[in-house]
Amino acid sequence: MKSPKPSGALLVFAGVITCLAWPLGALLWFRLGEKAFGISLFGLGLSLGPCLAAYAIVPRARKQRARRVVLFTGGLTIMAFSLLGAANLDMEGFFTLVLAGTMGAAIGHNLVTVIVGPTIFGRLLCGWGCWRAMVLELLPIGRSTGRRRGGWTLLAFGGLAATVGVGALSVFVLGHRAGGTSGALHPASLGSIAIGFGVYYAASIGLAFTLKDQRAFCKYLCPNSAILRVTSRFSLLKMSADRELCNACGACSQVCPMDIDVAQFAALGRRVASGDCILCQHCAHACPTGALGLTVGLDMAGETPFIRRN
Repeated sequence: MKSPKPSGALLVFAGVITCLAWPLGALLWFRLGEKAFGISLFGLGLSLGPCLAAYAIVPRARKQRARRVVLFTGGLTIMAFSLLGAANLDMEGFFTLVLAGTMGAAIGHNLVTVIVGPTIFGRLLCGWGCWRAMVLELLPIGRSTGRRRGGWTLLAFGGLAATVGVGALSVFVLGHRAGGTSGALHPASLGSIAIGFGVYYAASIGLAFTLKDQRAFCKYLCPNSAILRVTSRFSLLKMSADRELCNACGACSQVCPMDIDVAQFAALGRRVASGDCILCQHCAHACPTGALGLTVGLDMAGETPFIRRN
């Protein structure tokens, strides 16, 4: 059965988000003085409101451009909150708070986007709101020629270990302690957050050009990936393939930025049960028969078939 067109549901969702996020953001900013939260809610309303609505209504040929606008505004929102609230939302910020024995924005952010949330909506943030990916997808690099083998698959665990190390350094050596409603560290942490942005961009952009693959960092080095590959396996929201509509052209596999062999799932009429899928919709937009779409269901991802590098 062909997946229903999501445009109507997306428009309703975008309208609800806008009506909720913008008034709440104004209340937090102008009445309660929570500038960081207020601006971030305005950005969230913009990204998942008008920008997502535009994605819903544009023709298929322009949907990826529209998705990148959603991605860019969402990524900027996360960066703005981090800088205005002096709260590192990345995994090193999460481990800093955990090791310091306190709560803060990084705890909630990572529970929603990396640890617990992906069991429901998968790696949605990776394809629609990541501040690193918003720049990586603009790089003048062609499509990946396939997933690399060997030790490359273990690099993400090294990245995760590095974030634990940074958190431990922050707490036990530099003496960072969180305070306030946003979980902000002492004022000197604002500089460390900016440096962190720079380090992540240098690593992700450098790796992209080295391997000639925009999403190389997401596949091999991103510390979040080490966790997301596990948590998103249980995701209720996954891409689904209609076997009756699939003509086995392989277009879906050719355009997947994460090198997933989507055609293998389509040939079996299965959902794309993979901890690497970022729900970017490239495969659905490339499919000439409309055999691919988002569905909600219960299943668990197994071993992912990748397009491999020779």
